[in-house]
Amino acid sequence: MVADSDEKSIEVLNFPKGTHLFKQGDAGNADYVVNTGAIGLFREAHGRKIPLATVRRGEVFGELSAIDASPRMATAFTLEDANVMVIPVEIMADKLRKADPLIGTIAAMMMQTLRGVHETYLPKSRSLADAITQLGRQSEIVERFLQSDLPAAFRSDLSAKLEKLNKVIGELRGVAAAHRGEERRA
Repeated sequence: MVADSDEKSIEVLNFPKGTHLFKQGDAGNADYVVNTGAIGLFREAHGRKIPLATVRRGEVFGELSAIDASPRMATAFTLEDANVMVIPVEIMADKLRKADPLIGTIAAMMMQTLRGVHETYLPKSRSLADAITQLGRQSEIVERFLQSDLPAAFRSDLSAKLEKLNKVIGELRGVAAAHRGEERRA
């Protein structure tokens, strides 16, 4: 499963309890496999830490960002001393490039679906600024979709609409800033 040349790039590291491996919003530069110990995953939203999962021996985490090059959607930290295999994103990207195109497409769809599920179950906006931030995140999802292999006409149409959406989001941010304190949650 791992070529000899890949093994040279893979690190096996020990982390003491309480170590942050990555933070929400960081660039995804590696996948992780837990050899021993436990890793906690949580998201921050509206000033709260929302637990997502506890990852244990043999389980993988960090794969979403490493595969689709999006920012980390969660923070990972050790719940106890842990031994973790760190697989650089380049190895994963190379494996996906070499895989059957159908496998790559299915993997991309699964990543997008999983991200959507996490967004759906996060607490909802408490303010206009929060709602506008969520619109911006949805725009980023469409932007990532534009990076996939799309027919030229579809890409052009979608890109034009996305540009308009981003302009409106910017205008909404301006309105929210100008009227901060006047808003009420609907």
